[in-house]
Amino acid sequence: MKKNIYSYITSIAIFTAFLAASLNSYGQDKKQEFSISLGGPFSYVDSNSSGKTVPGIGVSAGLRYSYYLSESLSLGIGVEYQTYNSDLKFNSLYGASAATDAENENFQFRYRGTNVREEQKLAYINVPINIQFETPGTSKLYVAAGAKIGFASSGSYKTSFQNLTTSGYYPQYNVELFSPAFAGFASTNNLVTGEQDLDTEVSYSATFETGLKQELGNRNSIYIGAYFEYGLNNIYDKTGNGQLVQYNAELPVELGYNSVFNTNLSSSVRLVSYGLKLRFALR
Repeated sequence: MKKNIYSYITSIAIFTAFLAASLNSYGQDKKQEFSISLGGPFSYVDSNSSGKTVPGIGVSAGLRYSYYLSESLSLGIGVEYQTYNSDLKFNSLYGASAATDAENENFQFRYRGTNVREEQKLAYINVPINIQFETPGTSKLYVAAGAKIGFASSGSYKTSFQNLTTSGYYPQYNVELFSPAFAGFASTNNLVTGEQDLDTEVSYSATFETGLKQELGNRNSIYIGAYFEYGLNNIYDKTGNGQLVQYNAELPVELGYNSVFNTNLSSSVRLVSYGLKLRFALR
């Protein structure tokens, strides 16, 4: 996450300098348009998974600068803050991993969870670039398409289990232990883990927007449109195919909990957003 912070701060600084220069020449060039936007409500993290992804509520707010090549065609660049929220649900999950207990005995740590749910929350600073076409008149139809690059500013996940059962299988004795709890073997109902950091990478997305642009006098306009944005790259770099539930050899009573994204239960993590966008523009 830290390596992204420098990148998006640099991008914002460049955009701010560009915007300041544009504002300085605004009085002499009426081919420029500045707008502020608000969009939502569906913005979530999608992945190839055996679980069910439930899109959450996410919003975006941003600034945009556009330069008109003609009365109907313009190029735009902007900066926006966007949140992404989603749930990834599984009816049941199970797994196993090699471990060593306090008595230095090797065993296989096993877990089985029912009605497992992982809540994911991300926030990104995005820099969109697009080209827009609009029809003539005071009431215009417009279509905009382009791409954007996003830099992660925060991320977290939290996991809940209706029931989590952990056990230890000792092949040397051909026995599976479901207790004691202090050894990490127990059955727990309605378990909710603490919130943990979710580190994601730079995102590249394709964007599309269309709707109505209504002029309000000589200089002001309002846009009302529908938009869709789809991530083009995987934003999660796995550190290995870990297990969702991890045995803690130092303190077995406190288990570790991985994100689904860091296991073999999920792959190709992308950002998706769609909904309505409202823009107020000054030209």
